[in-house]
Formats: sequence, C-alpha cells, structure tokens
Amino acid sequence: MKLTLRLLRSTLRSFGHLTVVAFAASLMLALPVASNAQETTSAIRGNISAPDGGPAANVSVRITDTRTGRVSTATTSSTGQFTVGSLAVGGPYTIALTSADYASQSITDVMIGLGETFSFNVTLAAESIEEIIVTAAMVETAQVAVGPSSTFSFDDIQNAPSFDRDIKDVVRLDPRVYINEADVDNVQCLGANPRFNSLTVDGVKMNDNFGLNRSGYPTERMPFPYDAIQAVSVELAPYDVQYGGFTACTTNAVTRAGTNEFDGSVFFEYGDVDLQGDKLEGDN
Repeated sequence: MKLTLRLLRSTLRSFGHLTVVAFAASLMLALPVASNAQETTSAIRGNISAPDGGPAANVSVRITDTRTGRVSTATTSSTGQFTVGSLAVGGPYTIALTSADYASQSITDVMIGLGETFSFNVTLAAESIEEIIVTAAMVETAQVAVGPSSTFSFDDIQNAPSFDRDIKDVVRLDPRVYINEADVDNVQCLGANPRFNSLTVDGVKMNDNFGLNRSGYPTERMPFPYDAIQAVSVELAPYDVQYGGFTACTTNAVTRAGTNEFDGSVFFEYGDVDLQGDKLEGDN
C-alpha cells in the first residue's frame, strides 16, 4: 500500500492530476477479480452429417421451447457442428433441421437438465425424402460436467418425499450428501463442515454470510418457495474457474420458466384423533 501511494505521488508531480486518475483507474481494472458465476441454463449441441457421411454445412437449426414458444436459431459450421446455449432448463424442446440440399428432419421431446448439454449425432437423408421426425429417446445424448455432481429434475423434486418442502430432502438422494437431522438439518458434503458450502438460486448467492444459522440459509427457513424450483444440482468441488467462495459443495437451484398455460397447486396438512394410536407397541 505504501509503495502504491509513493508511486501515485511521484506520478502526480510528473504528469499532473488527470494522468494520475487515468493511471489509477487502469490499475484497478487490471487487478484480478474472483468470479462466482454458477450454471443456471442448459445447451444443445449437434453434429450433422450428410447422406455420404461427410459434414453437412449451412444447415439451419431452429430450437423451439414448446412451453413458451421461444425460438433459438443457429447454422452448422463447415464441420457440420453447432452449439446453442443459454436455454431454459427442462423442456420439451423441438429441434428442426432444414437444408436446401437434404431432407428436413425434426427431433421432438428433448429434455435438458440443469448445466447439461444435450448432444446428438444425426445423418440427414436425401432430398427425395420429404421429412423425418425423430423422438429424443432415439438420439444419443451426453452430459457435460465439471466434476462430481448430481442433477435433480422437476419430476425428481415433485416426487421426492418432503414433509418440510425443502430442497434438502432432494439433495439428500445423493449418497455423498449427508443431512444431519440432529443439527438443524445442515448439509454435509463428503463429511465437510456445512460452513464450507454454498447455495445459489439462479446464480445469486443465498448464503448465511453472518454465520447466524447452522442450516446454511440466510433466513430461518428455506428463503424461496419449493414449488418455484425447476431443477437442483449438487456439485462437489467443481474444477471450473467460474466457481468460487466454497470448498465443500455448491447447491445450485434454478426457478421454473413460465408457460402459456395457467396452473397452480395447494397443499395442506390434516390430522384428527382418529389418526392417533390407541395402544402401545407390543400390547394386544
């Protein structure tokens, strides 16, 4: 710090005030900044081949989110490949491939998970065939991860038994995650202290920065609605430069995307005297 002040004073005497301001600004911009971005979207990647097995270049790719009608487009490169990112988690998506030289082809019912890349290889047919429609189950897929991780889809969240309606009841399905029910249900990843974890929602950190709660939440309970979550991932010490601020695991949740249909849900708890037992275990 002292060396920096001496440098600024010397520069002020030699070059004037405005030059020092510009120099200080450039010095601050040059300082390294830690990146804490989290994966909140998904991607689709394809390798398109011509009927003779060679790459199919300049094929138009149209990806439609059937929930909202949002369309993303791309064109295959000279190697027949394309990648479309920043796609909302879930689906189903429809991928339409059109070309002036080959028959059109559509891939339907494509579902993509949080932080995953749906990858497929397709060989286009000759132009004499009008159109080919393929379901996603028939297409080869691959998941791209940056380390040990588990991803839980919307169906997993809906079907997981959760009395408290907390995402901890979902992430506990990963055998590397232990929920300490004796200590406010804190999350222990591979035996690490819960203080070394991180929680993000749509890439925004929701950690207990002041260390007031052993649960890891900044509030007494989960600070977001359980029904608003589309997918949850648990990543254990990922080796990606985008991540930071934790050494155990990060729980990353993304909220549900809107649709063109209105829906809702209602939950309630019920109990009465008829639900109580009338004898102790072992009594006849």
